[in-house]
Amino acid sequence: MGGYLIDTDVCIDFLRGVDYARDLILRLFEDSEVYISILTRYELLKGTYTKKHMTAVEEFTSSFEILPLKKDIVDVAAGFYRKYRKEGITLADIDCLIMATAKVYELKIVTRNVKHYPEKDLLSKFSLKLTK
Repeated sequence: MGGYLIDTDVCIDFLRGVDYARDLILRLFEDSEVYISILTRYELLKGTYTKKHMTAVEEFTSSFEILPLKKDIVDVAAGFYRKYRKEGITLADIDCLIMATAKVYELKIVTRNVKHYPEKDLLSKFSLKLTK
């Protein structure tokens, strides 16, 4: 497939009008396919407490193809969880599922939360710069 999977933190920054997020997402849309996970939509919606915020999230997420969870994503996510748990690293379920979505669809994750995604080969160039 190829393209980018935008993580929730970058989406929140975009919705808050943070310059880097606006510029980054708009640039990515110009150059490639850009997606969000159904879990990112969930995380964005659970943080809406006003009708105005709800509308903003609805409009924002409608700009993306939203990738659903499916069996192979769940299987890969469980494998990531087990792998890193053996190494003494406990990952959040949502992060494992987003990382697995990127793996299954051959996408790069765009995030500031690079510690949430230890599979560095799945991180975008933007995110990899933050690991240094």
